[in-house]
Amino acid sequence: MKKIQLNNELTLTYPEGFRAMGKEELEKHQYFGEAPAWSISDSGRHVMISIAWKKTNGFVAKLLNTKDIVKKMEAGIRNPMQQYGYHLEEFLSLEAGGKNADGYRYSYTVQETGMSGESLCIKNKNTFYYIHCYYRTELKEESIELFEKMIREIVWS
Repeated sequence: MKKIQLNNELTLTYPEGFRAMGKEELEKHQYFGEAPAWSISDSGRHVMISIAWKKTNGFVAKLLNTKDIVKKMEAGIRNPMQQYGYHLEEFLSLEAGGKNADGYRYSYTVQETGMSGESLCIKNKNTFYYIHCYYRTELKEESIELFEKMIREIVWS
């Protein structure tokens, strides 16, 4: 198992076989105009996980909640992803190292390959973390199990 601490407060443990993406690779995976801050992939498992975060002031953090953010995130990808047969499967809530993670699961098709994903938002104090996982639909069960185990085992500093 490998560990990484991100933003001096989120420690993620992930299995062997994953490799961290370099800056050039990260820039190819831009979401909403920004590249993720950190990303790993495992070509054998056909899984990619990316994490970004945004710090807000205390007042804004008190006003925002992860469920509302997740609904806006989903609405923001719905139309652009229609060309790939985007389908929202469900909204969900998970436990992330003692904190609530709200998110949604969806599926789409790229180059005739069925793909699925999960996007989560977690609030820690004044920082919002955005965690995305992409995997082949044919490997959905094992990918979800792997990803959600990693999320449950997050440690906060």
